[in-house]
Amino acid sequence: MDNFRIKQTFWGIGIFLLLNFISMILYPGGTIIDKDTDGYLFFYNFLSNLGEITARNGEDNFISSVLFNTSLILVSISFLIFYSKYFQFFKTEKKSYNLIKVALFFLIISIFSFICIALFTADETSFDEHVFFVKLAFRSLFLFAIFQSIAIHYNNQMNNQLLFVSILFSLSMILFILMMDYGPNPFESNSALFIQVTSQKVIAFCILLNTYFQAKESLIFSSK
Repeated sequence: MDNFRIKQTFWGIGIFLLLNFISMILYPGGTIIDKDTDGYLFFYNFLSNLGEITARNGEDNFISSVLFNTSLILVSISFLIFYSKYFQFFKTEKKSYNLIKVALFFLIISIFSFICIALFTADETSFDEHVFFVKLAFRSLFLFAIFQSIAIHYNNQMNNQLLFVSILFSLSMILFILMMDYGPNPFESNSALFIQVTSQKVIAFCILLNTYFQAKESLIFSSK
């Protein structure tokens, strides 16, 4: 029972992937460039398109939006539950624990922002709020990754593999933020849309993989 907060992370990731898969199947069609496309195009539709109540081709997207937005809220809560346990592993080292508390502050902001991304969809009526929380979510998550990496470095009980993965995750986050802010405008061409959508899919995979790895390592650590 003590490891429930760790083990439920795998269920959270699995449910997120399953609901997203179903949502993609049900998505009617349309991208921000071409409203006449059919279905969900993996490299030309953002994940946030799944959460829109009205699809880009003008058709109703209610069921798909409920599935996607629910998956985002559930996985956000699941990650928060996991990290409430994960941070306890840093208590033995005072400097490391103080740093991980700073990381926790940014993580809470990020998780709150991801939940707000689901509540404020990319539909026209809430698009500005959606973009604001997207930027806040990833910037906060990047700061979390940085402080977490430093905290792991100052904790003698953490292995080098965990530190290496945390640093790689930090690098992936800053690269995505730079792409999001300074990369090609996805509204201008299909090639630019392809680049931005692909980068979003990659960072989403990195977030899931990073958390999966940390949960797996936490199970090993808690058994010692």
